[in-house]
Amino acid sequence: MLINDSSTVAVEVPVWLWEKNLDVGVAGHIDALQIRQGKIFILDFKPAAERENEQKVASQLFWYASGLSFRTSIPLAKFMCAWFDERVYCEFIPSQADIRFGRLNRPENSEKSFPK
Repeated sequence: MLINDSSTVAVEVPVWLWEKNLDVGVAGHIDALQIRQGKIFILDFKPAAERENEQKVASQLFWYASGLSFRTSIPLAKFMCAWFDERVYCEFIPSQADIRFGRLNRPENSEKSFPK
């Protein structure tokens, strides 16, 4: 992706964040970071994206975005999050996500595409 895709700026990016006030956090690797449409996209490949637990994946990606935002001082509003496989792409705006104790309440302007 780094060679063939001009919007991909990094792959396998380690990220960790611990929010001590909430006693929650995340550690892992972001599969791909892209810059498109003036936003930083955090992309996570999931082999069976259609069957993923939306709440769990969205929570994971939200914390990845929060960690990157905190570490880089880039506002969370500049990030987008998505998980995908070869058939499915699910996207949301982390700054508008209602994440409460690992659950996402999907805002109206988020995207979820499944094959027809």
